[in-house]
Amino acid sequence: MAEEETILTASAPEVSSDEKQSDSSPETIEATTPTESTESAAANNEEGNAEETESEVASAPETYEVFELPENFDMNEETLGEYHTFAKENNLTQEQAQRGVDMVAQMKQAEMNQWVEQQKSWVDDAKSDTEFGGDKFDKSISVAVKARDSFGTPEFNEMLDSSGLGNHPEMIRFLSRVGKQISEDGVVVGGSSISNQTREAVLYPSMQN
Repeated sequence: MAEEETILTASAPEVSSDEKQSDSSPETIEATTPTESTESAAANNEEGNAEETESEVASAPETYEVFELPENFDMNEETLGEYHTFAKENNLTQEQAQRGVDMVAQMKQAEMNQWVEQQKSWVDDAKSDTEFGGDKFDKSISVAVKARDSFGTPEFNEMLDSSGLGNHPEMIRFLSRVGKQISEDGVVVGGSSISNQTREAVLYPSMQN
């Protein structure tokens, strides 16, 4: 009978009796002792517990002390009360709450600086306007003020002041054009003077029913 040919799998090597005896002997497991990593983990656990205890101690006070406010920054009673509630609900310490006030003050100051720069930009544009700026600027402002005082309500004037829109070139343009139509005896409309008609009737004809 022909010998069987091996193609992919090699014949298993013979194992000596000594190797068999060695393989069959029971494996010895050495007893382990605590290592440095175990001791380090225990130390870290103790530190973590200490941090948690410290965190529990550092909490919101029963009543917050008066916050230090930067110069030119103010918080009204309502806003201050709302912030106290917020800080209390989030368990902020006095120091943490003070940092929050400082951050809000910085944001408000940045907004104010931006507002001031915007006002300056509007004034510069108005002074250089070809219609009412340049040499005509002072006279145009005087005419615009006359129109504002003649037709504007106290609420309207307050809005111009608080928003800064009184410095906007288009607001100045509008009021100066209206002011030019005003005469001492009445309002000039379409080139003719109407002395016996009220300003309201001229500006708001649809309301005179």
